Formats: sequence, C-alpha cells, structure tokens
Amino acid sequence: MLPRFAGPSPLVLMPLVLLLATGGCAGSAGNEQYEPPRRSLDTVSTDPAQARDILVVSDPLEGTNRRVYKFNAQLDQYVLVPVVDAYQFVVPSFLRRRVTSFFLNLAEISIFTNSVLQASPSKATPTLGRFMINSTFGLFGLFDVATELGVPRQIADFGQTLAVWGADTGPYLVLPALGPSNMRDAVGTAVDWATLSFAIPGSILDKTRYDYAPTGLQSADARYRVPFRYNSTGSPFEYELVRYAATIARKIEINSPSPPPE
Repeated sequence: MLPRFAGPSPLVLMPLVLLLATGGCAGSAGNEQYEPPRRSLDTVSTDPAQARDILVVSDPLEGTNRRVYKFNAQLDQYVLVPVVDAYQFVVPSFLRRRVTSFFLNLAEISIFTNSVLQASPSKATPTLGRFMINSTFGLFGLFDVATELGVPRQIADFGQTLAVWGADTGPYLVLPALGPSNMRDAVGTAVDWATLSFAIPGSILDKTRYDYAPTGLQSADARYRVPFRYNSTGSPFEYELVRYAATIARKIEINSPSPPPE
C-alpha cells in the first residue's frame, strides 16, 4: 500500500468504516448523511453467508483482485510494516511529524491543481494560501503553520475531479502495493503523480538524492500514518470488509463538504 502524493488516502478512513461494517452498519451514497441502520438484535442474521452479502460491492475482477490483495498482504507483512517499525524506532516523534508535514505540503500542489479543475475557488484559495504560508513561515512545509492559523487542509485529487465531472467509478481494483482503488481513481493517481512531477523543477528531479524522498521516506511516512494492518480484523471475510470499507470511505471522502479529521 504505497501512498499517493495527492493527499490523504481513503485508507485513513478505513479503520472507522471497518468498525462500522463489523458492527452491522452501512452507509448511503451521495451527499446524504451516513447513519447506522436501526435494527433490532432479533433481526440481525447469524448466518455467515447473509453477513457476507451485506458487504457486497460490484467486483467483476474479483479473482485477479484477490490475488493482488494476497500479494499486498505479504508485501505489507514482510516489507512495509517492518520498515515502518524501524522508522518509528529510529526517528523521534518530533521529526516524524516534520516529515509528515513536509510531504503533506507537497501534496498541496496537486490539491490546488484539482481544485482549479473542479472550478472550486472555495478549495483552491485556502489551498494556495496554505502552500504559501507553510512553504515560507513553515520552513518549506516542515511545520504546518497554516492549520495553526485556522486554514484547513482541503481534499482534491484527480479521481475526485473526474467524479465531479460525472465520471463513473468503474470496476473495483486492488492495485499492486497501492491497495484498494477503482478504475477512476487509478487513472486519477497516475495523473496526480504526473502533475507533481511536472510541478517540480527538472534540476531537482535529475538529482539522485531526490529519488530517496518519494520512493523511501515518503512511502514509510505514508504507511506509518495508515493504521490498517492486513489480517487484523479477525474475520474470514477480510477481503470483503476491506473492499466495502474502502469503497464507502472513498464515497465519504468525495462527498464530504469538509475534510475528515486527520
């Protein structure tokens, strides 16, 4: 589950949605409020097959997705989580916060671009302000001064931009290393990466030392910020739970009028 520069991943919301899902709660799509259904305990089925049906999400590529999911679980267990554990052990919490702040400030470039593409000055204006404040007074983004001043971080990526202009989600996908997604967001992730690469001067991109930031430190930081761990739900239907949680979390992220808490 390598991260995106484009901002907070829906995986950040997944633990909350997983908690609701395992408690028998479901969300509604669109701009409606997500409320747990009011059901009597007498109406809750104990049949595992029916419990699994509650979590059904259209998944025409399920066979391939399950194989990629298994690969990601092993990658996470044997590579990413050990790297995160080492990162936490070696790097003090104060420095970890500075690393997180720096990369989230870089993400403002993509957020601003997509806010403009969404014709949303209510997002673009504070995002530009955040980037300017944190890049100067925040020492190149090492400190999140903008939040201290009451300028909230926005949510905008190219997958969301496509959604705003009416693009359908397409089939559910599990991307190698990146984790749960869909066809629309997979395209969005590629465009967001390209946007960031275009925005960074070529003189920096040509530096070998730059490669260590997005491929090493940023990956460790982003995985460190996502609390989800594979094989931690205790459910035989973890694939279905994650698929459901990622899908609902993304709907919340796209339709929420304000950013969810970090």
